[in-house]
Amino acid sequence: MNEPLIKEIRKTIAEERLDAVIVTDIYEILNLLDINASFNVIEIAFYLLITAKEIFLIGDPFSFSFVKITEEVKIRKTDVGSIEKEGFSPLRELKTLLGELNVKRIGSFGEIKLTNFKTVRIPDPFATVFLKPNKKRLSILKENASICERVLKEALQVLKDGVPEISIRNIVDEAIYKFGGERRAFPTKVIFGKNTSNPFALSNNSKLKEGDAIILNFGIIREGVGIEVARTFIWKKTDRFLEEIYNNVTEIYRKFLSFISYGKIIKEIYKYVFELIKDNGYDKNFIPPINAPSTLSGKSINISKNSDFVLKEGIILYPQLNFYFPEKFGIKFQDVFFLGGNNFNLTDFFAKGEVSVLLIPDKV
Repeated sequence: MNEPLIKEIRKTIAEERLDAVIVTDIYEILNLLDINASFNVIEIAFYLLITAKEIFLIGDPFSFSFVKITEEVKIRKTDVGSIEKEGFSPLRELKTLLGELNVKRIGSFGEIKLTNFKTVRIPDPFATVFLKPNKKRLSILKENASICERVLKEALQVLKDGVPEISIRNIVDEAIYKFGGERRAFPTKVIFGKNTSNPFALSNNSKLKEGDAIILNFGIIREGVGIEVARTFIWKKTDRFLEEIYNNVTEIYRKFLSFISYGKIIKEIYKYVFELIKDNGYDKNFIPPINAPSTLSGKSINISKNSDFVLKEGIILYPQLNFYFPEKFGIKFQDVFFLGGNNFNLTDFFAKGEVSVLLIPDKV
């Protein structure tokens, strides 16, 4: 059990005069229960209910089969019949439990609506845990970045004319396990050509051809710590229009990353990046945000125009840019930054984006 966080949550219960606190984020639940297992968000479904004296874990029998729960946690399993009616969400069993405990006032870290119950937004104790990783989490994060580098090389080395998206996606998935990942963090996305112009596109049987944009977006999980990376490449030669936009967006992203440093105010970063985007005329093609939480963190500093947060040492950032040009192509970048020492970018193996037809660089 993560006793310090449990104690902090129970302190909030007393101060806010709550009957209980509900936790719905699966990775926060695993953290609180001190379960260092790796799961994709779609693989297990739990709710955690914390009262002043008790802790309840609510979920379906299939999810419970994956984890070991200590005796101090009380288990509430949904039955197969309820799964047929309600799906895998344990919401019905949660409401039954709340009624049994005579709970009226519930605290939550995020937005949640429960009919007939008063919900109160409370301070999130996980923000520090995920924004400022301890030595162990940081070590795993760096190892995950190294695995991602090897996975990327594996995928790039097998690119060839006519290869289907789905084939490269399968190679990425196999490489994730081959090089030490315990789980995919989410369904891997490998998309070519016009498919890249749709932000919701999934890998299909489309074949790679000269001039195609290629988006590789994947993530891994190890020991409950996840990482997500994304890059756009150009296959062989391309037309002048795509080349110009690709080079411009790459330069915007390079400047974005270079602007990140100690002492910067978040709204300054926001303003700087959006001015770059507007100056290049791509504001209508841009899909925000300019940062996204790394997989499994569930938390991130929101790079917004109103944030006065000052970047300090020890913080994790997840810079990203997404551009979509309808019926033509899309460009996506994502990295993981740890503000410590001089080397901020944990995924700086993505320094170069173009794929040569003759040579895949040692450092992509």
